[in-house]
Amino acid sequence: MNDSKLSSVVEVKRFLQESGVIEFKRRSRKEAYEWIEETLKRFDYLYLGKKEKGLIKKYLKKVTGYSRPQVTRQVREYRETGRVRLKEYERNKFERKYTSKDIQLLALDRRVA
Repeated sequence: MNDSKLSSVVEVKRFLQESGVIEFKRRSRKEAYEWIEETLKRFDYLYLGKKEKGLIKKYLKKVTGYSRPQVTRQVREYRETGRVRLKEYERNKFERKYTSKDIQLLALDRRVA
């Protein structure tokens, strides 16, 4: 999304007031996350006051379609790491108890018995 014309919190506030019935549709999670990061950087989110931070969160929520908790998680990640990125799926794996060699020995042992 190209929203580069919005450069101040006052403009964001006016945008939120005037776009009450408009719904936005994001293309992909990756694009949405990149846009959120870019927006937080552009408005210097970390240095805003409480009211301005609330407006920026409402703006992010409106444009991305994410819920308030989702936006809050993204902002927290930005505050902690300076980035908003997709987390890669990490499968839970149990530690291997037997090596491939152990399995082969057990298989040979079964054939002999």
